Amino acid sequence: MQKPNPDIMRAAIEVAEANQTPFGAALSMGNEIFVTAANQTKELFDPTAHAEIMAIRKLADHLKRTNLSGFTLYTTCEPCPMCMSAAIWAKVDTLFYGCSIPDIRVFTNQIDMRAEKLNTKSFHRVAIQGNVLKSECINLLKKFY
Repeated sequence: MQKPNPDIMRAAIEVAEANQTPFGAALSMGNEIFVTAANQTKELFDPTAHAEIMAIRKLADHLKRTNLSGFTLYTTCEPCPMCMSAAIWAKVDTLFYGCSIPDIRVFTNQIDMRAEKLNTKSFHRVAIQGNVLKSECINLLKKFY
């Protein structure tokens, strides 16, 4: 598995902070960031407008394809089951996240299903690693909850 690029996770943190949410995401290939996105559920009145979903939508639309093989998804927080499913359906290769679902649940409601558990039941396996810049990502939760 590739090593996480802290600069790309910082881009996810920055887009989250700029949008006053703890949830940010970035999609990259190698060291190149293609898109960033933040949670926009309240702004769009859309419960599915999570950062990961917004990033996947932006990149798929830009590339005009649904297969995002070769891309890496960085998220400030471990994806919920909806977002992990989206990453699987998009065939993202690798996922790096900051803080875990148990970390998130200290601050707000979250579905208690880990990304890895959903991944093991999938037709497409995403390489997953957590705790990337974890303290910075937890600070977002502290700041916005």
